[in-house]
Amino acid sequence: MNQKAKKKRQQRAQSRQALTHARQQQREERQRTLALRAEKQWSKAQRQLAELGATVREHQETVDGIEKTLYEVHFEGNVYRFRTRFRVQRWLKREREQQEIQQMSWAERQVQWMIDNNCDDHGNPWLWDDLD
Repeated sequence: MNQKAKKKRQQRAQSRQALTHARQQQREERQRTLALRAEKQWSKAQRQLAELGATVREHQETVDGIEKTLYEVHFEGNVYRFRTRFRVQRWLKREREQQEIQQMSWAERQVQWMIDNNCDDHGNPWLWDDLD
């Protein structure tokens, strides 16, 4: 093999190696960013749970040699159990929405219903063509 071909092959190998390294760096950066975002969301959820008057307890449980974290939310005399933080956050979102709806007046709920269902207060669909 001549020197020119050998040099080109070495350059391609170095290029592939550099590209692999760059991709690994990007992957690690994405993972760090996602972990940071997840932590921020979890701390926000904990703050919102405290505002609701709920408490969260984390339990470590070993199932088949695998250690898992379980989350217990104590709220208004009930205990809700979740396997992931994401499930806790979804429950929190539903709970907050229900409380917002309960705090709305009848008129506010009616207007929100009309907007959500795209109709007037009698259930008739809005016809945007009639506005012209």
